[in-house]
Amino acid sequence: MRASDNEELLDKILDLWRGPKSGEATLPSEPAIALATGASRNSVREALIRLEERGYVHRTQGARTALNMRLAEVGNRVDRQIDHSVAIARAGYEPGLRVVESGVITLEAGPDRFDDLPDGTLALRTVKMWSADGLAYVVAEDIIPITDSAPPLDVETGQPVFDLAERLNGIGVAWETVWFTPVLVDSFAARLLSLTEPTAGLQLVYCGLGATDDVAYWSREIQIAAPTRLRNALVRRVRRS
Repeated sequence: MRASDNEELLDKILDLWRGPKSGEATLPSEPAIALATGASRNSVREALIRLEERGYVHRTQGARTALNMRLAEVGNRVDRQIDHSVAIARAGYEPGLRVVESGVITLEAGPDRFDDLPDGTLALRTVKMWSADGLAYVVAEDIIPITDSAPPLDVETGQPVFDLAERLNGIGVAWETVWFTPVLVDSFAARLLSLTEPTAGLQLVYCGLGATDDVAYWSREIQIAAPTRLRNALVRRVRRS
């Protein structure tokens, strides 16, 4: 099964949970899920393993698959890569995206560098701001290395950073490493976020990597308190001996 097909099956299974019987704490049996989704039982079994890894379900031999009923309340899961506009829309808010700055630069040594790309690297730099129902809460600076010496002039900079990276350097992102740091929002981000007094924020620095460890992009985000359904959350499995 292709990765895209697998993700589609995961969504179909989750739709069974969100459907008319969404109050139930268990999923149907594997044969019933296979019948409802049109997938094979082997594919269903593999999909349930993936859902358990992501914290959606808990499987016990000889019992029905239990659902994590709290997941709808946890907000934006930072253990999964998703574009902000999509996350905002899925949370039930109206997404807004503004490309504040964009341009091709040559990376030079300096105190504000957050990437580990070599000095002299040609890159597209963008600064974007997202809002939910008109409330701005996150600003991101992206650095995407360009492999061609002639920068493309027709690229749509409002695209998600992982799509831009594949367009500019041909690297399909397979992994992302994320570092979290509490910060005081700097004057540049504060101005974009309409902050009038010193405000604490969360800085997230991302490095997107291809399957062979090539760097697709570096990103730095500053987030202030998000609307309730967009709060950052992790879902971790607990294993007991």
